[in-house]
Amino acid sequence: MKITVVTPSIRKEGLYVTANSLSRQTFTSFEWLLGTPFTPKLDVDGIPNFKWVEDDFKGGSWSLNRIYNKMFKEAKGEIIVTLQDWIWIPPDGLQKFVDTLEALQGEGIVSGIGDQYERMGDFKPEVNIWSDPRKNRKGKTFYECYPNDVEWNWAAFPKKYIFRIGGMDEKLDFLGYGGDQLQVGERWDSVGYKTYLDQENESFTIRHDRSDFGGEDQWNFNHLLFNGQYDKRKEELIKEGKWPVLSYLK
Repeated sequence: MKITVVTPSIRKEGLYVTANSLSRQTFTSFEWLLGTPFTPKLDVDGIPNFKWVEDDFKGGSWSLNRIYNKMFKEAKGEIIVTLQDWIWIPPDGLQKFVDTLEALQGEGIVSGIGDQYERMGDFKPEVNIWSDPRKNRKGKTFYECYPNDVEWNWAAFPKKYIFRIGGMDEKLDFLGYGGDQLQVGERWDSVGYKTYLDQENESFTIRHDRSDFGGEDQWNFNHLLFNGQYDKRKEELIKEGKWPVLSYLK
């Protein structure tokens, strides 16, 4: 099973954490596509196949949906793993996704879980400061979940799934922040794809702020779920009678 890990980022500092954990993976049949507006300067010697995908999009509040689509088009793997910056994953993280999707016969969207930590230590993040509310404390470690429970900071799905729905909605880039993975989840749900949480595939996020987006207040002001733009866009699509589809991601 060939994996493509995709990481969109505008934060140089957080990429060192991500690259470090990818270079230590026990599963090595993967490529890493890094989508940034700057030329990355990273030690990727331990990563078998690394490719920089330039985020050269102009306009909009950000370009997250556009750079994701660009990376999906470039991806050679049959499975896409989304891994965001400032996140450290254990050496067996990719292997766990592979094992799970093989058990599911290559079908389904699987999300890991992950707490937030104060800092990066010598070998892994240290000082837990936030606990993932998706954690199930009733003993179950793997189970079907709601689409909205899937977090793209650490998740895996067949590439054909994103092609089936025609990619991400690039108009969202011009309406504000957020709503990207939520809309994809709704579109996947509409065609019957199942979503799962794997409590044993854990990621570790290092604390970082919203300074790249003008601070927490500005982020909340421009967030599509808070300013009503997500629902407005959804109503627009329902009125048109179709979800957005990119011709090159069919």
